[in-house]
Amino acid sequence: MPQPIHLIIFDCDGVLIDSEPIAMRVLLRTIEKAGVSIPFETGFRNYLGRSFSSIARSLNELHGLELDANAVEAMRLDLYEAYRKELRPMAGLLDILPTLTSRFCVASSSQMERIRSSLEIAGLIDRFHPAIFSAASVERGKPAPDLFLKAAAEMGVAPEHCVVVEDSPAGIIAAKKAGMRVLAFTGGGHIAPSGLSDLIATLHPDASFSDMRELPAFLQRAQAAEGGRSQDFLVAVDVGTGSARAGVVSSSGTLVGRAEYPIDMRRTDANHAEHDSEQIWQAVAAAVRAALDTAQVKPIDVVGISFDATCSLVVRAGDGSPLPVSDAPANWDTIAWLDHRALAEAAECTATGHAVLNSIGGVMSPEMEIPKLMWLKRHLPETWSRAGYFFDLADFLTWKASDSTARSQCTLTCKWTWIGSAGGWQGTFLKAVDLPDLLQRGGLPAASTPIGTDLGPLTAAAAATLGLTTRCRVGMGLIDAHAGAIGTLGAFAGDIDSIDRHLALVAGTSSCVMALSADPRPIPGVWGAYHGAVLPDAWLNEAGQSATGALLDHLIRWHGAGGEPIAAMHSRIVDRVLELRSAEGDAFAGRLHVLPDFHGNRSPLADADALGVISGLTLDSDFDSLCRLYWRACVGIALGVRYILETLSKHGYSIRTLHVTGGHIHNPLLMELYADATGCTVVEPAIEDATLLGTGMVAAAAAGLYGTLQAAAIAMQQEGPQRHPDPGRKAALDRDYQIFLTMLKQRRTIENM
Repeated sequence: MPQPIHLIIFDCDGVLIDSEPIAMRVLLRTIEKAGVSIPFETGFRNYLGRSFSSIARSLNELHGLELDANAVEAMRLDLYEAYRKELRPMAGLLDILPTLTSRFCVASSSQMERIRSSLEIAGLIDRFHPAIFSAASVERGKPAPDLFLKAAAEMGVAPEHCVVVEDSPAGIIAAKKAGMRVLAFTGGGHIAPSGLSDLIATLHPDASFSDMRELPAFLQRAQAAEGGRSQDFLVAVDVGTGSARAGVVSSSGTLVGRAEYPIDMRRTDANHAEHDSEQIWQAVAAAVRAALDTAQVKPIDVVGISFDATCSLVVRAGDGSPLPVSDAPANWDTIAWLDHRALAEAAECTATGHAVLNSIGGVMSPEMEIPKLMWLKRHLPETWSRAGYFFDLADFLTWKASDSTARSQCTLTCKWTWIGSAGGWQGTFLKAVDLPDLLQRGGLPAASTPIGTDLGPLTAAAAATLGLTTRCRVGMGLIDAHAGAIGTLGAFAGDIDSIDRHLALVAGTSSCVMALSADPRPIPGVWGAYHGAVLPDAWLNEAGQSATGALLDHLIRWHGAGGEPIAAMHSRIVDRVLELRSAEGDAFAGRLHVLPDFHGNRSPLADADALGVISGLTLDSDFDSLCRLYWRACVGIALGVRYILETLSKHGYSIRTLHVTGGHIHNPLLMELYADATGCTVVEPAIEDATLLGTGMVAAAAAGLYGTLQAAAIAMQQEGPQRHPDPGRKAALDRDYQIFLTMLKQRRTIENM
């Protein structure tokens, strides 16, 4: 049955009153007086629909500009004077308000004083008072749904019975997140000069109209269109080092169901690690089915699926059967991402001096696929001769789901030395490392496929295995860390020019530091610059730490007072560390220092042979000594992130904010240190797993719910709580950082002796 409309929620500026051009003119004039000139069109694109506090933060991040109280007060007075002279109700509004049969209210990003003043000047205050709501009354303004949800609650109406009339992308996104229908009004004087019509269209409002006199008819259509329509959902799959996770995600970005199943890893020594790809596929299927059950979502309502995974290498024969990657049975057909068996081959790649190295920081890592393939060809010639397909794990999963052998632009660019800006595969490099037959042997295409491309529907077999239907479209997938980058940085997908102020830290077993920019920035020791590996118009620099969560697990196993590093053990240690720090302050374990490179240094040294160092051990072996070591390892991990950030800053980045996702968000010690050690604001995800959200965005793009991946990322983003650095910790951590740098030098000196 159609859902009746009980409440119409109007935005104010640009909907009820044609105020946006006036307000933007005054705002930009104020900014210009402070020393920064911003074009009118840019102002509309970046600031429309946002609260002044949000705009002020953006100005500070982008331009280092802080508007003082005098400037803000002068702007307020200028605005009111301009309003008194120029402000009028939107054309046609006074004609249609008396005809509306549903109740209505105002919900605006402006301060309450300004909303009331604007409505009074326009002669509308009596039409809306007291049903007026300001973003100042909620914790998060648009594009968060808080304001609209508050308005609905205060008016006593459920979200599904509300319709929002909005003119800004932020407002449209907020309405969708609130679970409300939304009509986009494009008749304001700001729409044409701002070029917002195209962006609004990609957000798929329920309807768009440009003449306020058309609103009653559009309200009727919106109500009728709702009848019998079920909500569309996406399934996101994330395969990590030890488990496969599946999430059911709504079209607005809400994670409504999640499940996780373990996957096996075969390890014969520190440098060899393998998976069974069929077991991974079965774990994926179990997780998807369980997530659907948890979400209480019908399979027919799932319209898109996509996959992210570690950059592990899957080897299959021409008939699709698994091939061995060691002396183990053939089902162990996957070399895990963290496998370092190809150290010698990686060094050979680096020794070629080929130009391809410029796109990977100058040094080939054994964690990339090319050295692993070189090892395979040399040490397992029978496997090589029988091979028909080499897949990155994410591409293997899309193949299992859709029968498509397409390879992701993300995987090929970041792990296979495919360079789109240089024509794709670099034949001279492949010949130099004795892989001239790689494309033929591995069933590899000449071109890569952009993330989020629709690969077609699930095959009947895959749909049956996953518990879905062939209505579900399969989206071209990506590497897990890159999905985390989309999930955490999606809010900035429409503002590539300023995205380099924000960084994604995808932190679990290892940590990936993902920095995006509008232009290529090659950095020694840092992978990239990669074009289109996360967002279509952005360049990626990918740094990282090869063992972070894995290091903490290792120390627990290694220490005499430790044991298995289960979640309860980590929690027990964290609780005790907090007690000891409370009692001892900065002196706690102050003479104990850890270089966390126990599995090499991925960035910025690009030294896979680097070793971890612990300075300051005693004969203590009790539980408190484990807690001291654990704490100082956390400090070392956070200082390693600072080391990476300082390297990025020397090449054009100015990181102010770390957006963190992954297992580390559950460790309060690390989350505190990421802020305090780097001096950055740390943003936690609003949902438990932003990596699943990122892959859900990819699935939404493939399913056609949004016009582009960027539009999906903007519409579905979920920003969570922020943690600011503690100035009181700066001196102690600055000292620790100087010791960290000294230990790096001392390690180098010892190894060169």
